[in-house]
Amino acid sequence: MARPSDWTGYLTGFHRDRAGAIEAVLTRSRAGDDNPYRWLARAVSSQSRTVVDIASGAGPVARELAHPNRTVVSVDISYDELKLVDQAGPAVQADALRLPMADGVADVVTSSMGLAVVTPATDVLSEMARIVRPGGLVVLLGPSVRPTSVRDARELGLLFAAMRARIRFPGVLERIGLATALPAAGLRKVEDARERYQFTVSGREDAEMVINGMYLPSADPQQIEAGVSHLVRRISRRGPLTLPIPMRRVVAIK
Repeated sequence: MARPSDWTGYLTGFHRDRAGAIEAVLTRSRAGDDNPYRWLARAVSSQSRTVVDIASGAGPVARELAHPNRTVVSVDISYDELKLVDQAGPAVQADALRLPMADGVADVVTSSMGLAVVTPATDVLSEMARIVRPGGLVVLLGPSVRPTSVRDARELGLLFAAMRARIRFPGVLERIGLATALPAAGLRKVEDARERYQFTVSGREDAEMVINGMYLPSADPQQIEAGVSHLVRRISRRGPLTLPIPMRRVVAIK
């Protein structure tokens, strides 16, 4: 596993070289008719006029929340990701730990993967709480360790074994201890839900997409190719394969 300083460097390179990769996977992931971004967006009231999306990536949340009477500001440290925001709304290049915004400017602050990549997460929460108005919401979405099944664990175990790599797919919202982190930031949890999404792999292009959308700081190109090849072999024998993407949505009020 990469050390913290190595992790920061890895993330910089990942989002430079693979801008939009995570969004491509999550946009295609399904639980019924929903993808994770739509699920996040449903927690935002139609009356919310100013939304700030932290660690926005290529702007999928802004696109889901687009409304004629609403401004959604996408904030990310990666210029390469922000270039893909396009017409989804205003974009600001900034560090999530030092947001260039006044106190209480947002009705809602969202983050689809911010707590999975920006550390320390407690400081990110404090900045989110600072810029949301009293009575406003903070809506968080991130990878979870559940819900998964025995079959899910087996499929992922086979994939990771084929790659011979330690996979960084953190149950980050569990790990940071929201029961204490949210009150410490001046936030009160009002909703906590989990959902199992799945990404369907039907061919090599899908396999490359899902592998390229994973954070693999210790994997070399040979291991990446081993993962892709494993998935291609699996679907050649058994047909389309679904990989689990468990997510957790937490809503808090200031």
